[in-house]
Amino acid sequence: MVKWTVRIVGIFMVILGGLFWWLMLSGSTAVKSAPGVFDLTDWQSKASAPVEQLPTSIRILEVGRDTAPPFAAQAGRFGAPVAMSYNAVAINYPDRQIIIGGAVDRQTAEGMALSKTEWRFSDAAYTELTSAMIDAEQVLMTHEHLDHVMAIARHPDADALAPNLVLNAPQIEALPLFADGELAPALISLQSGLSGRVETIAPGVVIVPAPGHTPGSQMVFITLQGGAEILLIGDIVWNMGAIQALKTRPVLTQYMVFRPNYEDRAAIKQQVRALHDMMADNPELIVLPAHDREWLIAAAATDGIEFQPAE
Repeated sequence: MVKWTVRIVGIFMVILGGLFWWLMLSGSTAVKSAPGVFDLTDWQSKASAPVEQLPTSIRILEVGRDTAPPFAAQAGRFGAPVAMSYNAVAINYPDRQIIIGGAVDRQTAEGMALSKTEWRFSDAAYTELTSAMIDAEQVLMTHEHLDHVMAIARHPDADALAPNLVLNAPQIEALPLFADGELAPALISLQSGLSGRVETIAPGVVIVPAPGHTPGSQMVFITLQGGAEILLIGDIVWNMGAIQALKTRPVLTQYMVFRPNYEDRAAIKQQVRALHDMMADNPELIVLPAHDREWLIAAAATDGIEFQPAE
């Protein structure tokens, strides 16, 4: 009887260990090389314009913040929680703005809240964002997940917003998923304003398709008048430690967090490697993930980058 008990316990522990490995660690290491995945030289060429036509700065407008378990943000990472920011980015020209990101609304942020002490949402910042989207020359987003799309899908004035939207086809197709089943009429008939290829949308601003995290995921490469080059990478990773460690999020996060769940992990592993190597070869390039709050705050020490926190 004792032997059978030991065997059963042993088998149970092996199963648990295998499940832990699959959910938390497996398939999370970036590929060894990723040639041709991204082409910084091409982006720089497409962003080229007379200095006076380039954007002057970017502003990261934070509408909310929270923390996430480290093991959820990066496979194999344990310890202190990861500070998370929910925001949109304004690209500023002397006479106009481009907005990147639909951020998250209060209702969604409350439903996502993880920390009783660190969670914040700023109604004032959200109102500022939705107003800026109406005044913007263009409004884009990095990808179609609820914490990046709600200020579009639930915008209080969809009729005024719709003419400014420049979305790709997968992003438009996904919009109804985030509108409580009833998308505003002005958002139903949107046509894609992007080609699906690397393209310039304004002087100094280049859209780089990067399907993987979602089918409509894209990065934004920006050249400022002061010479800074900035790459917004959306949610390819949540925290920059993942790029440094050449790790993705674990399988557990993919199945418990992403709605809808269509992340292409093979593509993400290539993108993480490509970004890692690009940063190593171009240390002056400023890479900004959407959510790594500490990284974003540190980046604001650079001329031309402002971080406006949600208080």
